Amino acid sequence: MAITISATELGYYASSRFCPHCAWVRLNIKGLPYQSFPGIFSTIDRYNKLIVRNYFQRENALPSWLEQLGEVRGWVDPPHWSKFKILDERSGVTLRGEADGIFQMGDGSYTIVDYKTSKHSGAQRAMHKSYEAQLNAYAYIGERLGEGLELLPVSRLALIYMEPQTEEEEAQDPALTDDRGFSMGFAAKVVEVDLKPEKLVPPLLRKVKAMAALENPPEGTPDCKDCEALASLIDTLSRTH
Repeated sequence: MAITISATELGYYASSRFCPHCAWVRLNIKGLPYQSFPGIFSTIDRYNKLIVRNYFQRENALPSWLEQLGEVRGWVDPPHWSKFKILDERSGVTLRGEADGIFQMGDGSYTIVDYKTSKHSGAQRAMHKSYEAQLNAYAYIGERLGEGLELLPVSRLALIYMEPQTEEEEAQDPALTDDRGFSMGFAAKVVEVDLKPEKLVPPLLRKVKAMAALENPPEGTPDCKDCEALASLIDTLSRTH
């Protein structure tokens, strides 16, 4: 069976929330209910990318709130996931993804970033291992691309948290309201991510391969909330039919 996994899903395998049972279900059952990503976040993320792209094309530089990334000499339109993918020959798993931002640095190397529309809270910090694996997966793909696509020597990874400014004092600014509606401000927070694709990605791909080889789902992690919800759903349906 051909195995394909996204960089985002690979991040789940590195997460402290990883559950073997849930991983098997997610790998084998497509179109799971109740897992749709709220559309507003996708809209904001897309708008974020457009803001940065348009600014760079006008000014030939990043906005001041991204200057921490260093000297950038080029903006790269991130390839669609259907092209940004590689077959890892060691595991037999195809890894794909679509990075939020790719910048060519002054030394010719590349920085890959991922935007998060969220405050950098404790809950988000708990997700760092998952995000770290996701970004390193992008680097792993980029450094192996072929078939006419440029190889990307990656030198840096970062999370860009766009933190909504929703405190009461922010809402008192009269400039935020006009005839079209209201505006919400976002403050950028750059969080560095360790670059170590060779260390992180291959073991996770082997973990995916081992999970895909199982004919039946393994036991779940104790106290896994998703397992509890699935068991409750199955029990309710079995009693009503």
